[in-house]
Amino acid sequence: MPTNIVPQWDQLPAHLNWNEKLAYLVHQFLTMEQTACPLTHRFENGLYIREMTIPAETLFIGRVHRHGHVCQLLEGSVILIHSESHREAFQAPSEIMTKPGYQMVVYAVTDVRAQTVHPNPEGERDYSKLEADIFETVDSIRELGARLYAQRLT
Repeated sequence: MPTNIVPQWDQLPAHLNWNEKLAYLVHQFLTMEQTACPLTHRFENGLYIREMTIPAETLFIGRVHRHGHVCQLLEGSVILIHSESHREAFQAPSEIMTKPGYQMVVYAVTDVRAQTVHPNPEGERDYSKLEADIFETVDSIRELGARLYAQRLT
């Protein structure tokens, strides 16, 4: 599996740093029709589990997580982009433990089924409350992306 080819990422302006690349792509992606990545929610033994399917050849950018969590690749293969210069190939089954502040950037080489596992000691079942606790807002990255894109066009 080639670990050096991620079409959408590789076409970004070279002078952008990691956060700028993410913001630029987020802005571009939000102007396009979104690829369907069905999400299911499960609750098991004090855990909130988010399972997602991602079609092959999709670049997926997750939101910044406030807490570390387990991320499991259940089916398929991906290229995980850690930084501008570090990419890592994963084949199911595999898992990683993330740290607070982590933002998943993954290219689905094949169709993928993955899940994240989050503590839910209170047994909360309101997705909006859980997501507000788990994720940072996307406002700042959207604003940065719009500014970068506007600068590129002028």
